[in-house]
Amino acid sequence: MRRFPYETEMNKLIGILACMAVALALATACTHSGSGSQAPVDEAEEAFARGRYAKAQSVCDSIVLGTAFDNTDVWDLCRLSLLLVRLGENTGDNDVNTAFAARCLRAALQRDSDSTYIYIQAMPNEDRARMMMLSAINEASHEAPVDDSDISDIK
Repeated sequence: MRRFPYETEMNKLIGILACMAVALALATACTHSGSGSQAPVDEAEEAFARGRYAKAQSVCDSIVLGTAFDNTDVWDLCRLSLLLVRLGENTGDNDVNTAFAARCLRAALQRDSDSTYIYIQAMPNEDRARMMMLSAINEASHEAPVDDSDISDIK
């Protein structure tokens, strides 16, 4: 009786090892490592979800005030904006966080208003209300009086 090559013990062992190597590679690729390869917005959201508000605030501040802000994509700016509003609600630092959140939303709208509005429309109602508040702040800041004579007209 003639044996086929896959029936030998060595070929079975090689097949099993190959399957184990593929499974290990897939498992490694699908797991998250906390080794700093995480995007800053992801890191801030994760810290917020874990209740580490100071860490989340620190990461958000470094993004908004850092040199990478100009290269942050629209989706991340929207996420960052919402996260800053939530941080303000949880930490009581509403003024600064609202200003930073409005800055992020304004930058997102300037880069790609269509994508920004799509992002906002996909949000749950509560989050959409937060973003609409920021949008209203941005609109009001562009329509604000420029000099003292304009302010006297308001009274």
